[in-house]
Amino acid sequence: MAAGLAASGSRIEDAFWENRLAEKIHAQLRTGDDQNLEAALDQLYESDPAGYGEFIYAIEAAIECSILTREDRGYDVLMFAVPVLTWSRFSIPSGPVAGPVLANVRVQLEAHVLAANVQFVLANCLFSPDQLPRGYHLTHELADKLWKAAVTGERELHMNPRQLAETGRFLSDTRYLLGAIAVPQGKPMFRWQEIGRTGEDKSAGNSSGIKFSKQEILLAWRSQGTEALRPLFQGCAFELLIPDGFFSAWRMADRLARPYSMHATVEFLQSTLNISANRLRAVIAPFYDQWLEEYRVSFTLKDRDDVLYGIVWALVGDEDENSDTVTQIETALQECGIMHTTLLDNRFLLEYCEECGAPLFPNPEGEVVHAEFPEEGEVTPVHLH
Repeated sequence: MAAGLAASGSRIEDAFWENRLAEKIHAQLRTGDDQNLEAALDQLYESDPAGYGEFIYAIEAAIECSILTREDRGYDVLMFAVPVLTWSRFSIPSGPVAGPVLANVRVQLEAHVLAANVQFVLANCLFSPDQLPRGYHLTHELADKLWKAAVTGERELHMNPRQLAETGRFLSDTRYLLGAIAVPQGKPMFRWQEIGRTGEDKSAGNSSGIKFSKQEILLAWRSQGTEALRPLFQGCAFELLIPDGFFSAWRMADRLARPYSMHATVEFLQSTLNISANRLRAVIAPFYDQWLEEYRVSFTLKDRDDVLYGIVWALVGDEDENSDTVTQIETALQECGIMHTTLLDNRFLLEYCEECGAPLFPNPEGEVVHAEFPEEGEVTPVHLH
Protein backbone atom coordinates (compact mmCIF):
# COMPACT_ATOMS: atom_id res chain seq x y z
CA MET A 1 0.00 0.00 0.00
CA ALA A 2 2.78 2.44 0.85
CA ALA A 3 4.55 1.56 -2.39
CA GLY A 4 1.30 2.13 -4.28
CA LEU A 5 0.91 5.52 -2.62
CA ALA A 6 4.45 6.50 -3.58
CA ALA A 7 3.79 5.53 -7.21
CA SER A 8 0.35 7.16 -7.39
CA GLY A 9 -0.34 9.43 -10.33
CA SER A 10 -3.33 11.40 -9.06
CA ARG A 11 -4.81 12.96 -5.96
CA ILE A 12 -7.78 10.59 -6.01
CA GLU A 13 -5.48 7.56 -6.14
CA ASP A 14 -3.49 9.10 -3.27
CA ALA A 15 -6.70 9.18 -1.20
CA PHE A 16 -7.43 5.54 -2.05
CA TRP A 17 -4.05 4.31 -0.83
CA GLU A 18 -3.98 6.68 2.14
CA ASN A 19 -7.32 5.40 3.43
CA ARG A 20 -6.37 1.73 2.98
CA LEU A 21 -2.98 2.29 4.59
CA ALA A 22 -4.49 4.21 7.52
CA GLU A 23 -6.91 1.35 8.24
CA LYS A 24 -4.07 -1.17 8.27
CA ILE A 25 -1.85 1.00 10.50
CA HIS A 26 -4.67 1.62 13.00
CA ALA A 27 -5.27 -2.14 13.20
CA GLN A 28 -1.58 -2.66 14.03
CA LEU A 29 -1.57 0.11 16.62
CA ARG A 30 -4.53 -1.51 18.38
CA THR A 31 -2.56 -4.73 18.82
CA GLY A 32 0.05 -2.91 20.93
CA ASP A 33 2.85 -4.55 18.94
CA ASP A 34 5.14 -2.42 16.75
CA GLN A 35 7.02 -5.33 15.17
CA ASN A 36 4.94 -5.63 11.98
CA LEU A 37 5.20 -1.91 11.27
CA GLU A 38 8.95 -1.97 11.90
CA ALA A 39 9.44 -5.04 9.70
CA ALA A 40 7.54 -3.40 6.83
CA LEU A 41 9.61 -0.23 7.24
CA ASP A 42 12.85 -2.24 7.14
CA GLN A 43 11.75 -3.93 3.92
CA LEU A 44 10.79 -0.63 2.28
CA TYR A 45 13.98 1.09 3.38
CA GLU A 46 15.98 -1.32 1.25
CA SER A 47 13.59 -1.75 -1.69
CA ASP A 48 11.57 1.46 -2.08
CA PRO A 49 12.84 4.66 -0.42
CA ALA A 50 9.86 6.66 -1.71
CA GLY A 51 7.45 4.10 -0.27
CA TYR A 52 9.41 4.18 2.99
CA GLY A 53 8.89 7.94 3.24
CA GLU A 54 5.15 7.62 2.58
CA PHE A 55 4.84 4.82 5.15
CA ILE A 56 6.64 6.81 7.85
CA TYR A 57 4.38 9.79 7.17
CA ALA A 58 1.27 7.60 7.30
CA ILE A 59 2.31 6.02 10.63
CA GLU A 60 2.99 9.43 12.15
CA ALA A 61 -0.35 10.77 10.91
CA ALA A 62 -2.20 7.79 12.41
CA ILE A 63 -0.48 8.37 15.75
CA GLU A 64 -0.72 12.14 16.19
CA CYS A 65 -4.05 13.07 14.54
CA SER A 66 -7.55 11.69 14.22
CA ILE A 67 -11.25 12.55 14.11
CA LEU A 68 -13.33 12.15 17.28
CA THR A 69 -17.07 12.55 17.72
CA ARG A 70 -18.71 14.14 20.74
CA GLU A 71 -22.43 14.88 20.99
CA ASP A 72 -22.89 14.16 17.26
CA ARG A 73 -20.20 16.66 16.30
CA GLY A 74 -16.95 15.70 14.59
CA TYR A 75 -13.64 17.14 15.79
CA ASP A 76 -10.22 17.16 14.18
CA VAL A 77 -7.71 16.36 16.92
CA LEU A 78 -3.93 16.66 16.98
CA MET A 79 -1.24 15.89 19.52
CA PHE A 80 1.27 18.74 19.50
CA ALA A 81 4.59 19.44 21.17
CA VAL A 82 6.22 22.59 22.53
CA PRO A 83 10.01 22.04 22.24
CA VAL A 84 12.58 23.91 24.32
CA LEU A 85 16.35 23.78 23.77
CA THR A 86 18.23 24.28 27.01
CA TRP A 87 21.61 23.96 28.69
CA SER A 88 23.07 24.35 32.13
CA ARG A 89 26.08 23.42 34.25
CA PHE A 90 23.50 22.23 36.74
CA SER A 91 20.68 19.73 36.41
CA ILE A 92 18.16 20.52 33.65
CA PRO A 93 14.68 20.09 35.14
CA SER A 94 12.00 17.66 34.00
CA GLY A 95 8.85 16.18 35.49
CA PRO A 96 5.68 17.72 36.97
CA VAL A 97 4.78 21.33 36.10
CA ALA A 98 2.97 23.49 38.66
CA GLY A 99 -0.56 24.59 37.81
CA PRO A 100 0.13 28.36 37.74
CA VAL A 101 3.06 27.90 35.33
CA LEU A 102 0.98 25.69 33.04
CA ALA A 103 -1.83 28.26 33.14
CA ASN A 104 0.57 31.03 32.06
CA VAL A 105 1.85 28.89 29.21
CA ARG A 106 -1.76 28.32 28.10
CA VAL A 107 -2.37 32.07 27.98
CA GLN A 108 0.66 32.64 25.73
CA LEU A 109 -0.21 29.74 23.43
CA GLU A 110 -3.73 31.12 23.05
CA ALA A 111 -2.44 34.63 22.39
CA HIS A 112 0.40 33.88 19.98
CA VAL A 113 0.32 30.36 18.53
CA LEU A 114 -3.11 28.74 18.39
CA ALA A 115 -6.06 29.70 16.23
CA ALA A 116 -8.98 31.52 17.82
CA ASN A 117 -11.40 29.56 19.99
CA VAL A 118 -9.64 26.18 19.83
CA GLN A 119 -10.04 23.66 22.65
CA PHE A 120 -6.72 22.36 23.89
CA VAL A 121 -5.20 20.49 26.79
CA LEU A 122 -1.65 20.39 28.16
CA ALA A 123 -0.02 17.50 30.02
CA ASN A 124 1.28 18.76 33.39
CA CYS A 125 4.78 17.46 32.72
CA LEU A 126 8.02 18.75 31.26
CA PHE A 127 9.29 15.75 29.28
CA SER A 128 12.92 14.94 28.64
CA PRO A 129 13.66 12.85 25.52
CA ASP A 130 14.06 9.82 27.82
CA GLN A 131 10.53 10.36 29.15
CA LEU A 132 8.71 10.56 25.84
CA PRO A 133 6.73 7.38 25.08
CA ARG A 134 8.85 4.79 23.30
CA GLY A 135 7.45 3.12 20.22
CA TYR A 136 4.43 3.68 18.04
CA HIS A 137 1.63 2.20 20.13
CA LEU A 138 2.72 3.87 23.39
CA THR A 139 2.88 7.25 21.65
CA HIS A 140 -0.57 6.56 20.19
CA GLU A 141 -1.92 5.70 23.65
CA LEU A 142 -0.76 9.04 25.05
CA ALA A 143 -2.15 10.86 22.02
CA ASP A 144 -5.53 9.18 22.54
CA LYS A 145 -5.64 10.34 26.18
CA LEU A 146 -4.78 13.89 25.14
CA TRP A 147 -7.33 13.92 22.28
CA LYS A 148 -10.16 12.81 24.55
CA ALA A 149 -9.23 15.36 27.19
CA ALA A 150 -9.16 18.14 24.58
CA VAL A 151 -12.54 17.20 23.09
CA THR A 152 -14.20 17.12 26.52
CA GLY A 153 -12.82 20.59 27.33
CA GLU A 154 -10.24 19.62 29.94
CA ARG A 155 -7.37 22.07 30.35
CA GLU A 156 -4.81 19.81 32.01
CA LEU A 157 -3.92 16.12 31.74
CA HIS A 158 -2.32 14.80 34.92
CA MET A 159 0.70 12.54 34.45
CA ASN A 160 1.95 10.08 37.07
CA PRO A 161 5.56 11.08 37.80
CA ARG A 162 6.32 7.57 39.05
CA GLN A 163 5.73 6.23 35.55
CA LEU A 164 8.32 8.54 33.99
CA ALA A 165 11.75 7.21 33.10
CA GLU A 166 14.97 8.47 34.63
CA THR A 167 16.42 11.51 32.87
CA GLY A 168 20.04 11.43 31.77
CA ARG A 169 22.23 14.38 32.72
CA PHE A 170 23.65 16.38 29.83
CA LEU A 171 25.12 19.83 29.47
CA SER A 172 22.63 20.57 26.68
CA ASP A 173 19.29 18.83 26.13
CA THR A 174 15.72 19.26 24.86
CA ARG A 175 12.53 19.49 26.88
CA TYR A 176 8.94 19.16 25.66
CA LEU A 177 5.50 20.17 26.79
CA LEU A 178 2.86 17.97 25.15
CA GLY A 179 -0.77 18.71 24.48
CA ALA A 180 -3.67 18.18 22.10
CA ILE A 181 -5.90 20.48 20.10
CA ALA A 182 -9.54 19.80 19.17
CA VAL A 183 -11.46 21.88 16.59
CA PRO A 184 -14.67 21.32 14.62
CA GLN A 185 -13.75 19.48 11.43
CA GLY A 186 -12.11 21.69 8.84
CA LYS A 187 -11.38 24.60 11.19
CA PRO A 188 -7.82 25.97 11.68
CA MET A 189 -5.73 24.82 14.64
CA PHE A 190 -2.78 27.19 14.46
CA ARG A 191 -2.59 30.91 13.91
CA TRP A 192 -0.61 30.55 10.68
CA GLN A 193 -3.61 28.69 9.19
CA GLU A 194 -5.97 31.61 9.73
CA ILE A 195 -6.83 33.78 6.75
CA GLY A 196 -8.28 37.25 7.06
CA ARG A 197 -8.40 37.28 10.84
CA THR A 198 -9.84 40.61 11.99
CA GLY A 199 -9.31 42.86 14.99
CA GLU A 200 -5.79 43.49 16.21
CA ASP A 201 -4.41 41.46 13.32
CA LYS A 202 -5.24 44.11 10.70
CA SER A 203 -1.93 45.80 11.39
CA ALA A 204 0.00 42.80 10.06
CA GLY A 205 -0.39 44.18 6.55
CA ASN A 206 0.13 40.92 4.68
CA SER A 207 -1.36 41.42 1.21
CA SER A 208 -1.90 37.68 0.73
CA GLY A 209 -4.58 37.66 3.41
CA ILE A 210 -2.61 35.22 5.59
CA LYS A 211 -1.91 37.41 8.58
CA PHE A 212 0.93 35.58 10.27
CA SER A 213 3.80 33.44 9.02
CA LYS A 214 5.38 30.79 11.22
CA GLN A 215 8.45 33.00 11.61
CA GLU A 216 6.35 35.92 12.86
CA ILE A 217 4.53 33.62 15.26
CA LEU A 218 7.82 32.16 16.50
CA LEU A 219 9.16 35.63 17.32
CA ALA A 220 6.04 36.54 19.30
CA TRP A 221 6.04 33.14 21.04
CA ARG A 222 9.68 33.49 22.05
CA SER A 223 9.12 37.00 23.35
CA GLN A 224 6.16 36.16 25.57
CA GLY A 225 6.44 32.40 26.08
CA THR A 226 9.96 32.69 27.44
CA GLU A 227 8.73 34.60 30.48
CA ALA A 228 5.93 32.09 31.07
CA LEU A 229 8.41 29.20 31.03
CA ARG A 230 11.22 30.89 32.95
CA PRO A 231 10.15 29.46 36.34
CA LEU A 232 10.76 25.95 34.96
CA PHE A 233 14.33 26.72 33.86
CA GLN A 234 16.02 28.32 36.83
CA GLY A 235 19.80 28.22 36.37
CA CYS A 236 19.41 27.33 32.67
CA ALA A 237 19.78 29.08 29.36
CA PHE A 238 16.92 28.10 27.05
CA GLU A 239 15.41 28.82 23.65
CA LEU A 240 11.83 28.18 22.55
CA LEU A 241 11.01 26.55 19.22
CA ILE A 242 7.71 26.84 17.38
CA PRO A 243 4.97 24.53 18.78
CA ASP A 244 3.72 22.15 16.09
CA GLY A 245 2.43 18.64 15.45
CA PHE A 246 4.26 16.13 17.63
CA PHE A 247 6.50 14.51 15.02
CA SER A 248 7.28 17.71 13.13
CA ALA A 249 8.23 19.48 16.37
CA TRP A 250 10.31 16.51 17.49
CA ARG A 251 12.27 16.35 14.22
CA MET A 252 12.79 20.11 14.22
CA ALA A 253 14.14 19.95 17.78
CA ASP A 254 16.48 17.08 16.83
CA ARG A 255 17.96 19.15 14.00
CA LEU A 256 18.27 22.43 15.86
CA ALA A 257 19.57 20.81 19.06
CA ARG A 258 22.85 19.99 17.28
CA PRO A 259 24.08 23.56 16.59
CA TYR A 260 22.51 24.67 19.89
CA SER A 261 24.54 22.03 21.73
CA MET A 262 27.64 23.23 19.89
CA HIS A 263 27.10 26.82 21.06
CA ALA A 264 26.35 25.64 24.60
CA THR A 265 29.53 23.56 24.73
CA VAL A 266 31.77 26.37 23.51
CA GLU A 267 30.14 28.82 25.92
CA PHE A 268 30.63 26.34 28.74
CA LEU A 269 34.31 25.76 27.89
CA GLN A 270 35.03 29.48 27.56
CA SER A 271 33.30 30.35 30.82
CA THR A 272 34.59 27.45 32.88
CA LEU A 273 38.18 27.55 31.63
CA ASN A 274 38.19 31.36 31.38
CA ILE A 275 39.56 31.30 27.82
CA SER A 276 38.45 32.67 24.46
CA ALA A 277 37.12 30.48 21.66
CA ASN A 278 40.24 31.05 19.53
CA ARG A 279 42.23 29.00 22.04
CA LEU A 280 40.09 25.93 21.30
CA ARG A 281 40.36 23.37 18.50
CA ALA A 282 37.63 21.03 17.23
CA VAL A 283 38.22 17.54 15.87
CA ILE A 284 35.47 16.16 13.60
CA ALA A 285 35.18 12.46 12.76
CA PRO A 286 32.51 10.15 11.22
CA PHE A 287 31.29 7.13 13.19
CA TYR A 288 29.71 4.07 11.62
CA ASP A 289 27.65 1.05 12.52
CA GLN A 290 26.41 -0.62 9.34
CA TRP A 291 26.42 2.83 7.74
CA LEU A 292 27.25 6.36 8.84
CA GLU A 293 25.32 7.07 12.04
CA GLU A 294 26.82 10.28 13.43
CA TYR A 295 29.73 12.64 13.65
CA ARG A 296 31.52 13.16 16.94
CA VAL A 297 33.16 16.50 17.63
CA SER A 298 35.95 16.72 20.19
CA PHE A 299 37.21 19.91 21.78
CA THR A 300 40.85 20.37 22.77
CA LEU A 301 43.07 23.30 23.57
CA LYS A 302 44.68 24.53 20.35
CA ASP A 303 48.18 23.44 21.38
CA ARG A 304 47.27 20.15 23.13
CA ASP A 305 45.78 16.78 22.16
CA ASP A 306 43.83 16.00 25.35
CA VAL A 307 40.08 15.86 24.68
CA LEU A 308 38.31 18.22 27.08
CA TYR A 309 34.77 17.65 25.93
CA GLY A 310 32.82 16.09 23.10
CA ILE A 311 29.41 16.26 21.47
CA VAL A 312 27.53 13.90 19.16
CA TRP A 313 26.14 15.35 15.91
CA ALA A 314 23.68 12.60 14.98
CA LEU A 315 22.30 12.24 11.45
CA VAL A 316 18.54 12.82 11.40
CA GLY A 317 15.79 12.35 8.84
CA ASP A 318 17.10 11.55 5.37
CA GLU A 319 20.68 12.65 6.07
CA ASP A 320 23.36 10.17 5.01
CA GLU A 321 26.95 10.03 3.75
CA ASN A 322 26.01 12.18 0.78
CA SER A 323 24.66 15.02 2.93
CA ASP A 324 26.79 18.10 3.47
CA THR A 325 26.93 17.50 7.21
CA VAL A 326 30.58 18.42 7.69
CA THR A 327 29.92 21.87 6.24
CA GLN A 328 27.04 22.32 8.69
CA ILE A 329 29.31 21.38 11.59
CA GLU A 330 32.12 23.66 10.43
CA THR A 331 29.65 26.54 9.97
CA ALA A 332 28.31 26.04 13.51
CA LEU A 333 31.88 25.99 14.87
CA GLN A 334 32.75 29.21 13.04
CA GLU A 335 29.64 30.87 14.44
CA CYS A 336 30.94 29.91 17.89
CA GLY A 337 34.30 31.54 17.14
CA ILE A 338 36.29 28.32 16.62
CA MET A 339 38.46 28.57 13.51
CA HIS A 340 40.89 25.73 14.23
CA THR A 341 39.39 22.42 13.10
CA THR A 342 40.74 19.00 12.20
CA LEU A 343 38.67 16.68 10.00
CA LEU A 344 39.54 12.98 10.28
CA ASP A 345 38.55 10.76 7.35
CA ASN A 346 38.88 7.42 9.21
CA ARG A 347 35.81 5.15 9.43
CA PHE A 348 35.44 5.01 13.21
CA LEU A 349 33.20 2.39 14.82
CA LEU A 350 30.63 3.48 17.38
CA GLU A 351 32.58 3.01 20.61
CA TYR A 352 31.55 3.75 24.19
CA CYS A 353 33.27 3.66 27.56
CA GLU A 354 32.88 0.18 29.06
CA GLU A 355 32.61 1.60 32.59
CA CYS A 356 30.24 4.56 32.23
CA GLY A 357 28.74 4.04 28.76
CA ALA A 358 29.73 7.53 27.54
CA PRO A 359 30.70 7.94 23.86
CA LEU A 360 34.40 7.94 23.11
CA PHE A 361 35.71 10.89 21.11
CA PRO A 362 38.57 11.28 18.61
CA ASN A 363 41.73 13.16 19.49
CA PRO A 364 43.80 14.91 16.80
CA GLU A 365 45.94 11.78 16.38
CA GLY A 366 42.93 9.69 15.36
CA GLU A 367 42.59 7.74 18.63
CA VAL A 368 39.18 7.43 20.33
CA VAL A 369 39.44 8.38 23.98
CA HIS A 370 37.35 9.37 26.97
CA ALA A 371 36.79 13.11 27.26
CA GLU A 372 38.53 14.29 30.47
CA PHE A 373 37.71 17.74 31.77
CA PRO A 374 40.66 19.30 33.67
CA GLU A 375 40.27 19.64 37.42
CA GLU A 376 41.57 23.19 37.41
CA GLY A 377 38.75 24.19 35.07
CA GLU A 378 36.07 22.79 37.31
CA VAL A 379 36.91 25.13 40.16
CA THR A 380 37.13 28.36 38.13
CA PRO A 381 34.57 30.71 39.73
CA VAL A 382 32.43 32.02 36.84
CA HIS A 383 28.81 32.99 36.30
CA LEU A 384 27.38 31.19 33.28
CA HIS A 385 23.94 32.65 32.73
